[in-house]
Amino acid sequence: MKLNEILKARGISKAQASRMANIPQNDFYLAANGKHAFFPAWRRRLAEVLKMSEEELFPEYAKRRDEKC
Repeated sequence: MKLNEILKARGISKAQASRMANIPQNDFYLAANGKHAFFPAWRRRLAEVLKMSEEELFPEYAKRRDEKC
């Protein structure tokens, strides 16, 4: 998952990212490890915190959305 790579490159822990994006830490860990989906609101808040587009941060979700259209 691209998110983990971005957090590591920026020196941000998953705990810090979850607090900055106001996502419950346990849910963030599950989603970051592929065991839970990132809800749209979570993706939006995390993208804002990291100053990236949702499509850039979560290409797997953008691809699924494009396939549905």
